[in-house]
Amino acid sequence: MKAFKKFKIDLKELSLKEKRILERLVQAVELIAPLYLSQKNERYPGANFYPHNVKKEEIEKAAKNDPLILNPYTLVEKNKKGKLISVPYHIRFKKELKPIAKIIKEAAKLSEEKEFVRYLNSRADSLLDGNYDKSDILLLKGPDFKIGFIIGPIEWYLDKLFAKKYAYQAWVGILDKEKTEEAKRLISIVLSSQRKILPGSKKINVSKVKIRIDKTVAISGLISELLISGMNLPRSMKIIKKYGSELTVFEPVLKLRFEKDYLPIFKKIFDKKIQKSYSPKTLYTGALHYTLLNELTYSLIQYKDAERRLGNLFYIFEEFLANILSLKSGEMLFLKGVISQKELEAIFLFYICRTFSLKQLSIKNPNLSFHYQPRAEIAFNFLLRENGIKKNNKNIYSPNFTKLSICIDQLSRLVEYYLALGSYKEAKEFLNKYSSPNLKD
Repeated sequence: MKAFKKFKIDLKELSLKEKRILERLVQAVELIAPLYLSQKNERYPGANFYPHNVKKEEIEKAAKNDPLILNPYTLVEKNKKGKLISVPYHIRFKKELKPIAKIIKEAAKLSEEKEFVRYLNSRADSLLDGNYDKSDILLLKGPDFKIGFIIGPIEWYLDKLFAKKYAYQAWVGILDKEKTEEAKRLISIVLSSQRKILPGSKKINVSKVKIRIDKTVAISGLISELLISGMNLPRSMKIIKKYGSELTVFEPVLKLRFEKDYLPIFKKIFDKKIQKSYSPKTLYTGALHYTLLNELTYSLIQYKDAERRLGNLFYIFEEFLANILSLKSGEMLFLKGVISQKELEAIFLFYICRTFSLKQLSIKNPNLSFHYQPRAEIAFNFLLRENGIKKNNKNIYSPNFTKLSICIDQLSRLVEYYLALGSYKEAKEFLNKYSSPNLKD
C-alpha cells in the first residue's frame, strides 16, 4: 500500500513485551492508511472533505451558521434537504476507528510504563470521541517515551480549497537516545537567542519544545506517500502556548530520501569541484541538522491571527519561513562554534537540493503544486537573481556562500512580513509576482 511504509530497524534494545507493543502499534499505523486514502481525491481542490458540486462561497456561507463546517476534524455533506452539514470524523469513520482503538488499548495493557499507558489509552479514546487535546497534553507533559507513537488527523495538504481539514496520519518508532541528546543540545543553543519580532505583530511564545530523533518503524498517510522526514505537533495554538510542542525527526525516512532523492540531485546540479569538497557523510549531517532546525523553527514563528489573515495561503508562508529560518539557525550554531563552517555549508547545499526536489515534486504531482511550487520557485529565483547560486550554460550550479547568507537574510525578512502582518491580498500578489502559482479563489 502506497500510503503505508515499514522500515527495517534493529529491535535488540526492546524487551519481548516491548516488541509485542510495537507490533500492535504498527498494526494501528497500517490500519489508518485506508482512512487517509478515503479522504484523498486529486480531482478536487477540497479532496473528499466537501461535496464536489458545491462552490467555495456556499461552504463559507454555511460556515457562518455552523462553524464546525470548517473544523479540521469534520466532513461536509448535504442532508436530504440539500443543506450543508458537518459530520465529525469520529462519527463518520466509527466502524473503521473502533478496531484501531482496540489495538492501541491492547498495546497499552502490555506496557509497564504508567505515563505511556495513560497516553496510549487517551490517544485511542481520541479516535472515538474526536478530542485530541487530552492526549496531546499527556504527550507534551510526559517523559521521552521509548516507543514514539502518533495517530489521528494531522496534515492539511489534501485540502487545497481552505487548508482547514486534517487528513489521517500515523507513525511509530523507537527513540534514538544518543542522537536525541545531541539534538537537544543544539536546540537549546538556538532557543537561548530570542529573535526580534516585527513591530506591530503579535507572536505566540512557545513555552517549551520537546525533541526526539526516532528510529522510525512504520509510517502511514501523506507522510508515507511523500516520505516527509519530520513533524512538529500539536496543531492547536492553545495547547502550544500553554504546554509547548514536540518535534520528531524520522531518521530512516530522511536517510531514504537522502539516498534516493537529495544525493542524486547534488551530483547532478553542482560542479565537480563542489562535489569533491563534500562527502556524502558531510552532506547527510547537513540534511539531519537542517531537518531538525526546520521542525524547531515552526515553534518560533507562531503569529496570532496569521491563519485568519492568510486563509489557505497560511501554511505556504509558514512552511516557507520555517525553511528559510532553518538556515539562519544554522548560522547561529556556526557563530557560536557548535558546528564547523563545512557543516554549515552542507546545510545550505542541502537546502538548495531540497528546493530542486520540491520543484520536481510539484511537476510530477500537479495536485501538490499549490503547496510546493510557490516556495520552490521563489527561493530558486531569488537565489539566482541575487547571485547566491550561479548557473552556467550546461545548467551546472555553483554556490557563493557569502551571498547565499545575504540572500537568505533578505528573503526571510520579506516572507516574515506576510506571516506576521500581511493580508491575504498582499500575500497572493507576492506569490503571483514571484512564482506564478496556480492559485484559485
